[in-house]
Amino acid sequence: MDFCDFLFVNNDKQFEPIANATQDWLVVSPSADAYALISNNPTNCDIYAPEINWYLKNSQAPIAAKAQNIKRMYFSRMERYEYGIDKSFSTEVSPTLLIIGDNTEAKEFLNFVQNYTQVHYEVGLLDAKNIISISGSLGAFEAQVKIGEEVGKISFAQGVIFYEDDDLARSKGIEKASDFEDENALLALLDSRIGVYDYKTIITYDNQNCQYHHRRPNKNNEGYCHKCANVCPTFGITKDNALMELNFSAIDCINCGNCVAVCPSGSIDYTPFSMQAFSQTLKHYQDTHILLIPEAFLDELADFEIPKHLSPLIIDGKDFLSEAHILALLQESGGSCVYYCPEISQPSQEAIKLVNDIYQQIYQKIGFHTAKNISELHHIAPSLQKIESYSYHPRAGEYKRKHFAERLRFAIKDNDYGQVKSGESGELIRYGQITLKEELCTLCMSCVGACNVGSLSANATNFSLQFNPSICTTCGYCVDSCPENAISLELSGINLHPSWFENKIIAQDKLFACSECGKEFATQKSIQKVKSIMIPLFGNDEAKIKTLECCPECKVKIMLG
Repeated sequence: MDFCDFLFVNNDKQFEPIANATQDWLVVSPSADAYALISNNPTNCDIYAPEINWYLKNSQAPIAAKAQNIKRMYFSRMERYEYGIDKSFSTEVSPTLLIIGDNTEAKEFLNFVQNYTQVHYEVGLLDAKNIISISGSLGAFEAQVKIGEEVGKISFAQGVIFYEDDDLARSKGIEKASDFEDENALLALLDSRIGVYDYKTIITYDNQNCQYHHRRPNKNNEGYCHKCANVCPTFGITKDNALMELNFSAIDCINCGNCVAVCPSGSIDYTPFSMQAFSQTLKHYQDTHILLIPEAFLDELADFEIPKHLSPLIIDGKDFLSEAHILALLQESGGSCVYYCPEISQPSQEAIKLVNDIYQQIYQKIGFHTAKNISELHHIAPSLQKIESYSYHPRAGEYKRKHFAERLRFAIKDNDYGQVKSGESGELIRYGQITLKEELCTLCMSCVGACNVGSLSANATNFSLQFNPSICTTCGYCVDSCPENAISLELSGINLHPSWFENKIIAQDKLFACSECGKEFATQKSIQKVKSIMIPLFGNDEAKIKTLECCPECKVKIMLG
């Protein structure tokens, strides 16, 4: 069997003109005899691209534009494949089911399962008050239960609860009965997992610039940044405040992407469409208006007549979009776009608002339109406008805020567009800056050691402390790391001014010379701080007081003198 990268199966030959316009890169065949990496036919490929058939059926564009957009969609799939970083796993799920509840509905469901013929379940019923704890994951749950005066263990693959327990329901494989229309709908989901259950990693994690990993706890004995764990609706991400480590469960992850959208440093990335794959994909979408669609909602647009000026871009999930993704999409395409998504998460909503506020300030235009239904999509599509294009490719491992700052710096240039606020919640998408009481600062540089994204830095050439607000993640770790309580954090948003991207001197000092030998060995502020503490303790001991202004070598000589 022949193999190719891109295959278009043209069964009825109605798209023959497309074959002529794409023959230099696309294999067009009347049958599915060839095997392809990416194809519009689901039976003969590694990656099925349903958007190809949908686009050709509904597009109103001329042949040349159709061919260009088909190429964009094929190459988008290829970029995700080449930069894919997901891993596959599987686990065995046996037909063992635990029903938890003591009401009539729970007992009726037990009877329903016992008489269910499609799958034979080993099923049991327990009252929630007899359960001490439940641990494990889909296929391998274990419950500690009270049996009279004894404590026993029950193993089960899946569970159904007939009471409200949002925490327990965060585990994949533990379902709330109230979430389902009827017993058949609930059992259909449980049945679908029986046997070998396959799943993949949806996110990757690099702890090197994580704002939580192995940092000291704050005053509430929590980490300074754990937005990812806060927004995770399952046990996909949890935090361990004892070890200051994040824990990840691929089997519990539901592919929502919320954690990617809120991570300020970019420590978390989305494997189905990594930032690198996203950036590479956008190179194919220059000089066009993008119709962005999560694949889960493609069927809702089955009969939507696609205007000729729109270029569809299909994404895997709907909630991973951050401000960095959105600004990249607008600048690479060079115009406004429309995002069709009936449900938009709070993190992505805040990111969209932030970028649109920036575009209103700079261009007096909306950049990123959203349509929650087909009527809104029809209304928005004709209003898309060319704005300004800029192509930038982030380096591997580049901080998310650095990527965003470089793009924003281009849009601002040498102008002053005022200020935009960030994040209505004040918790998810946060921008701001620190302020310093220079008279209290001793340039000990504890804050520099605390900052792991390079927003705070020490300049040895002029003995200064510098701050770059554009890459600050507003985690606040530097605030509590300052022994002089000289630093405060202000969640003021973004200043749309060139100075926002520059290192600013926020504290500076001169070197202090040893009073004995004249060698410079410390800063003046640090010596003054030490003297203010130690002189009251030394009383009238002139020798000890004198050592406070001496280098280590001279200090020893005086003390032994």
